[in-house]
Amino acid sequence: MQKKSSKLFYFACAMIIFIVLLAAFGGMVKPHGLTNADKVYLNSNIIDGKTIYETPPLHPNATYLLGTDHRGLDMLSLLLNGLKYTLAYAALLTALRFIFAVPLGMWSGTTGRGGGALRTMQWVISAVPAFLFLYPPLIGLYFKLGLNNVDKANPHNLILFNMIFLFMVTVLGIFPLAYQIAERARLYSSKPYVVASRLMGGSSFHRIVRHIFSSMRLELLYMVISEFILILFLMGQLAIFNIIIGGAETLDMVDKLVPGEAPYFIYLTTTGEWTSLIAYGAKYIQAYPYLVIETGIAFTLLILSLQFFLSQFKKRTR
Repeated sequence: MQKKSSKLFYFACAMIIFIVLLAAFGGMVKPHGLTNADKVYLNSNIIDGKTIYETPPLHPNATYLLGTDHRGLDMLSLLLNGLKYTLAYAALLTALRFIFAVPLGMWSGTTGRGGGALRTMQWVISAVPAFLFLYPPLIGLYFKLGLNNVDKANPHNLILFNMIFLFMVTVLGIFPLAYQIAERARLYSSKPYVVASRLMGGSSFHRIVRHIFSSMRLELLYMVISEFILILFLMGQLAIFNIIIGGAETLDMVDKLVPGEAPYFIYLTTTGEWTSLIAYGAKYIQAYPYLVIETGIAFTLLILSLQFFLSQFKKRTR
């Protein structure tokens, strides 16, 4: 039976609606464009009667409220444009996990088969933080494919890396999720109406579709939201160590403070995808701390908003 909604529940819903609208229309309302024509190569300020020239990245000012990146693109515009890509990547990974975990968990919980293997895999994966499973092989692959040499990196290698990233993040979450679903399916399998269906000759598929799945719909929705949040958090962790999904623009840089210093290349996201911005900003946390702080705050607020909605949604429906 649903409980009476509280003001906090409506506030949580309003936050989710705001996030969805921001993702859908952020690219339209961004204050500055993200094309080559919108890049700032030189900025002038008059301080104490003197004209001071600055090159990107520019610190936050009246024109660029969150500053710019090394290309001179507005950080606020990048954040507004990139939210939809971050949510889309997390949604894709969540969907991939559930596509495999739901049938596996339902089958194991209903038939009682494979429970031991599923329990073992769940224990192995849950015993170690997901980051420690993913980072060593992914960073090794990153260097093996030559993606650290961004000016010489093969685009096909980048596609391969993205596919392996998606595969590993998906597989890592399938077994713990399937085990959780199997435990709930096993509970519902003992209900009188499900037992009656089995005694009357109903197949496992029939019991899953007609009885167990319908009884678990709300719980599965909780799991989807929870898994979505976990994937976002994992993506943020990996981004700090430069493990991200997607391509990037390369920028030829020269350290002006070191005479005769050889040029070097850096990755810059073309879309503003948030984890790519975190990976980029983390490299310059000492020289330009605002680059990672701004994105980090936005990313943290996103996760906290989703977690707050999940907690209020559970209170509302339990």
